Amino acid sequence: MEAKPVAIWLFLCSVMVILMVGIGGFTRLSKAGLSITEWKPITGTLPPLNEQDWLQEKSKYETTPEYKALNYDMSMEEFRAIYLIEYVHRLTARLTGLVFVLPFIYFTLKKRISKKVVIRLSIILLFGALQAFAGWYMVKSGLVAEPHVSHYRLALHLLLALVIFALLSYQFFDYQIRPNQTKLRINSNTKYYIGIILVLVVIQIIFGAFVAGLNAGLIYNTFPLMDGHVVPENLFFLQPAWLNIFENRVTVQFIHRVLALLILVLTVILTTKNASVKPAYAMLLSVIIQTTLGVITLLLHIPIAIAIAHQVFSFILFASGLYFLCYLRKQT
Repeated sequence: MEAKPVAIWLFLCSVMVILMVGIGGFTRLSKAGLSITEWKPITGTLPPLNEQDWLQEKSKYETTPEYKALNYDMSMEEFRAIYLIEYVHRLTARLTGLVFVLPFIYFTLKKRISKKVVIRLSIILLFGALQAFAGWYMVKSGLVAEPHVSHYRLALHLLLALVIFALLSYQFFDYQIRPNQTKLRINSNTKYYIGIILVLVVIQIIFGAFVAGLNAGLIYNTFPLMDGHVVPENLFFLQPAWLNIFENRVTVQFIHRVLALLILVLTVILTTKNASVKPAYAMLLSVIIQTTLGVITLLLHIPIAIAIAHQVFSFILFASGLYFLCYLRKQT
């Protein structure tokens, strides 16, 4: 069973998921995500083809809370711009699905992948379908009463993308990494610590979605202090108190900062204890780059290019930890 074509395909799918995350970030930051008010998985593949189609799409958008509250004076040219951004986002999602499904069918029928891998990839297919529904579920939250999507649904959408990416990339690593002839001397708790860091990265990505959905990055644009304090005021003004963790912009940003520093410290310790293992340095470098991008994004008041890089690199950081974990599994 030749693994190289399958590995190339899995790598391509992983890259396309990252591309989707970047396009999704651009769609959100350009405030284009609510411009298409219907979900048509098949017929929605085609954009408006004439002036009448465009007028019809704009009239649908004019019924939304976002148009009424924020974009009531939007011209047709401005509407076309945000519509096409969201259209590209949805079209790329469909293309990503095809890039996964068609080769998957081919490799399965040709018996190029084992039954165990077929089961794993079938799980990815199910998550892909769930992700499509979650995307519309998120958009729908901004079409009813509020002129923005639910930050909870935004986090769900991003989390499902991470799950798909993790399953794809881990399977790719499984194909690519080969055991060394000599066994490495590795701290017995290393896998456990990597697992803890990866869990923290997942939580951090969720809180990153909360920061984005609540526009929490637009406040306290200083680092390392928040309004001159290590621990800012107003962390727990909402009642009940636990609600602050999820809906208080100050608390959400504070948790996002603390988690970033915690992940950085733990990764430095992990690398120090495994100084002879090269993947540890790749993970540490990823954490440093991601932390730096986060700080720059905050200090410069969310510049689109850097904010997108910050969102995309969170997935690369997660992949670096996943690679480390897979590498250790193969060598021990």
